[in-house]
Amino acid sequence: MAAHGDRAAKQPERTLVFFTNLFPYTPGEEFIEAEIGFLADSFDRVVVVPVAPYQNPGEVRELPEGTFLFTPAALNPQTTNLMRVAAFGLRHPLTTAAAVARALRRLPRLRRCLEDFKLDLFSCMVIESVLPQLTETLEGRQHCVFYSYWMHAPARSALQLRRRLRRPGIPVVTRAHGYDVYSERKAIDYLPQRELLFAGVEHVFTASEHGRDYLRARYPRFAGKIDTSHLGVTPAAAPHNAARDERHIVTCAYLREVKRIPLLIDGIAELQRRGMQVRWTHLGGGEGSHADAVRAKAATQLAPGSFEFVGNLSNDGVRAWHAAHPASVFVNVSESEGVPVSIMEALAQGLPVVATDVGGNSELIDVAGGMFDGLLPSNATAEDIADRIETLLDAPQEQYRAYAAASFSHWQRNWSSEKNYGDFARYLQALAARG
Repeated sequence: MAAHGDRAAKQPERTLVFFTNLFPYTPGEEFIEAEIGFLADSFDRVVVVPVAPYQNPGEVRELPEGTFLFTPAALNPQTTNLMRVAAFGLRHPLTTAAAVARALRRLPRLRRCLEDFKLDLFSCMVIESVLPQLTETLEGRQHCVFYSYWMHAPARSALQLRRRLRRPGIPVVTRAHGYDVYSERKAIDYLPQRELLFAGVEHVFTASEHGRDYLRARYPRFAGKIDTSHLGVTPAAAPHNAARDERHIVTCAYLREVKRIPLLIDGIAELQRRGMQVRWTHLGGGEGSHADAVRAKAATQLAPGSFEFVGNLSNDGVRAWHAAHPASVFVNVSESEGVPVSIMEALAQGLPVVATDVGGNSELIDVAGGMFDGLLPSNATAEDIADRIETLLDAPQEQYRAYAAASFSHWQRNWSSEKNYGDFARYLQALAARG
């Protein structure tokens, strides 16, 4: 037994460095809460590096045992102080010159030059601020892998760390979701340093098949590196409480223009004009003029007492709300999406879904598997929304229950955190053996 223990003690430890935007700081990236435990269970040590802690970080979420937080100095790629940039340039003239040279390849498109330079230099400064900690942590550890949650600043920072450590054999893997996939969402239709990122990483895993096909078409040279790895959600606290006769519509999103909540309000108002006694609950907060306008529109267009804005909730808070409040349908009318975790949570609850055909939404509605055909055109009108919800709520009770059961089954097969995150963690674990 002692000899066996000695051999076990000599086995090399597996280390994962996990690059996020803000996690574990709140708010934001709540969906990582469902994945971090699988990573901690699969590695001896997990180091989380949030590259953008300038975004008004709140409290730090509790991390699993064996997980460590290395927070870079607060830098904002949009407003980084010129004195700090100049100081970095003086300390690292070759690195800065290389970033300038890479950016100048985008000439004569000056805005693209600037975007490339900002991302390049930002990642350099992020890594410089945590390099001593990471160097000490990774010294002597051969079984390593770098995992980026976004194919933007986190992925660029991961590549920069590998370069600074002079360990080119460490694999870098990145996920890609929405803003880091679809360049047309940017005003200049451009995402910086795409080719550099594709060339440097081992694999890019999109959250949706739609995103995978989009990237393969735009970057055919790297098509072999691009695959899909679905996100997932944990089991609902109290599933199977969908209730047709509640006439209860639920949405969950930040109140941003891309979510098109005013369009949904028009659809609900149309249902009420048709005599349907529907009510609506919105989970998720928002500030500023748009959020104020959304609340005002609901107050003027919907029947008094027929709507509620619950505000921001944690992941556990959303699950608890679903458990305590039977609903009839979950609705998403966004203009663009990756693969919304909010819909996955609705599926885990066993709710029928109505959603616009954007991003990966179509992958969440499995009509062939018996789900309600709630897929709306991407340019849906208020009448389209009202028609689809009315069709669902007018379905016979037995048919409605079958729709709800099919939603739950679709979650079990395709969107379970245990299956999806467990598989992905094992993939990263195998990669670490090469690092």
